[in-house]
Amino acid sequence: MATPVTNEATSTPLALLSVEDSSDDVELIRRQLHQHGFTPVVRQVQTSAEMERALRERRWDVICMDYAMPTFDALGGLEIRTELAPDTPVIIVSGHIGETAAVSLLKAGADDYIPKHNLARLAPALRRAIRDTDERRARREAEDERARLVVELARALEIRDEFLVLASHELRTPLTALRLNLEGASRANIDNAEVRTKLARADTQIDRMARLVSDMLAVSKLRPTEPLRPAETDAGMLLADLVKAFCEEQRTEDIVAQLPPERLMGLWDRGRVEDALRRLLANAVKYGPGRPVEVRLERQGSTARFSVADRGIGIAPEDQARIFECFGRAGPVRNYGGLGLGLWIARAIVEAHAGTLTVSSELGKGSVFTLSLPIVTDDP
Repeated sequence: MATPVTNEATSTPLALLSVEDSSDDVELIRRQLHQHGFTPVVRQVQTSAEMERALRERRWDVICMDYAMPTFDALGGLEIRTELAPDTPVIIVSGHIGETAAVSLLKAGADDYIPKHNLARLAPALRRAIRDTDERRARREAEDERARLVVELARALEIRDEFLVLASHELRTPLTALRLNLEGASRANIDNAEVRTKLARADTQIDRMARLVSDMLAVSKLRPTEPLRPAETDAGMLLADLVKAFCEEQRTEDIVAQLPPERLMGLWDRGRVEDALRRLLANAVKYGPGRPVEVRLERQGSTARFSVADRGIGIAPEDQARIFECFGRAGPVRNYGGLGLGLWIARAIVEAHAGTLTVSSELGKGSVFTLSLPIVTDDP
């Protein structure tokens, strides 16, 4: 068989620590690696103390280790490697050691076993061991980096939430003062219709700002750890009361509610569920102004299904998942405003109740949002 020819310009540098008591065997290993494309820099050690010192002094690409030496053996060497250089691959290069011993060495952390009478296998085994070690190191570094980023993200979210809470509270104070001043100005101009109309418009804008501030605060409050306060809730009464109050606030009669003849009871946090439904109503009115909105409640198996159907601009298929994301939106900001939080908050509330919130829509023909929540049933 022809001996492989090594091109020095393309050979691979290799820092090799040889734990071996025979200098002749070390030279054979060096020559074998040189013939197979390596330029090995070899350091021979024969005792545990020498091995420890070598591992502390520098990083080695690979360790070739005899099974048994006069003062210690490969199992002891593997323990030293594990403590001082756990990423360095180890190839056991020894005479015949038996299957049981070979298995023990592999379990203890050796990457491979090469008999001394078959050194032709050494270079391929060494390349494979180095490659596997590099892949393990890369995976661990990636996992460490991912863990670091998770910690940083958690801290960033914590800082964001702290800011949102502070900003929301700080914004509420001047809004409250401004509203009180508007109410005073309205009473002072009770006979001036033009002024009262302008003050009413200003009050509407304050309402809008107050809702935006509430949404900012909700971003920080909607966490998995925040407990719900479930209580027995009549779904029909909840929806009827909500629609009535919403129509009075919006000064509209365009919302029609259809309720089932049977009572549907759920163990829900009424305030949170009402908030989610209110956001769906506000969304329907916002994107279909002046057009009818149909609200329906019905039972579907063990769930209460609320649906809010509008005849607004509709949502393109590619946007229907994105609208439920934090700050996600489908309509242009300049036309519809808002922070893009309403549907995200609504879905978070629904999912906290083990429910679902979905949308079915077609551009130019409106949308139907369906909110489903588990109900209390008498079924066995």
